Amino acid sequence: MSVDDLKSLETVFRDLAASFGTRVAAQTDVPVGAEFVRIESLEKDDIADTLQRSGLVGLVSVAKWGSRLLLIADRSFVDCGIEALFGSGASHETGAANRPLTAVDLGIARQIFADVTASLDHMFAGGTDSLFQIGDLVEAAYLAPTMITETRMICCSIVLKAAGRSGQIRILLPRSGFRPMQDAIARLLRQPAHHSDPAWAKRLRLEVSRARIDIEAYLQQGSMTLEQIALLKPGQVLHLPKDAIDQVRLRSGRQSLFKCRLGKTGSAFTVRITDPINEEEDLLDELAAG
Repeated sequence: MSVDDLKSLETVFRDLAASFGTRVAAQTDVPVGAEFVRIESLEKDDIADTLQRSGLVGLVSVAKWGSRLLLIADRSFVDCGIEALFGSGASHETGAANRPLTAVDLGIARQIFADVTASLDHMFAGGTDSLFQIGDLVEAAYLAPTMITETRMICCSIVLKAAGRSGQIRILLPRSGFRPMQDAIARLLRQPAHHSDPAWAKRLRLEVSRARIDIEAYLQQGSMTLEQIALLKPGQVLHLPKDAIDQVRLRSGRQSLFKCRLGKTGSAFTVRITDPINEEEDLLDELAAG
């Protein structure tokens, strides 16, 4: 791909980094962020050198494209994921980079790698299909040299930051994926308004559902003239309508929410929710009653 082609991909991969950061942030209270670093074309020798300097390699199949891509992370990236999800302090340990990866480390790495593939799906499949299937995770030291046969690949670098630490993951896309990737990007850029990040949408719904609002119970029926109101005196008893027990409503601000029935539990007065309010039906009932 030309330099111009690579530059045209930067915006897409910046969005991918933002989507990935949002997914990880939704799973933890630790401050987390992900940033796009660069996109470049790597030749065979550069690919081999990048693999040798990495810590963990994820093999991702893309059956629809008839190809496979690689997720290559340094050890700091794995420790960053552990810090983000568990706050374990693994990235602060002396000699942590030399410690062998445990089954727990690999499990957490798989979760973080899965977040990357989910973000790839979001960018290239609109979040409706699963194009990218994460396969085996292999420590770079045990990766067979013959496993990687591509002579040229696109490399997108993303930095994950958590708890004052950072680590890098590289997404390597093979030549066979260039054309379908360009087609997917073209569709994405034509319809940018129709894509929403499911992780962000989930986080937004969660935060909205936690919002606290005031509600009040009130009587739907009963009226007085201005003259009657003017004659009200302290201690005066106002008689409620006969069916007042079934005419209580709950509302928040000016929005009516539920129909209720008056009740009592011990010495406390209560309201029992019976039905949601349908304002259109209530209006029709009032018109019918004259």
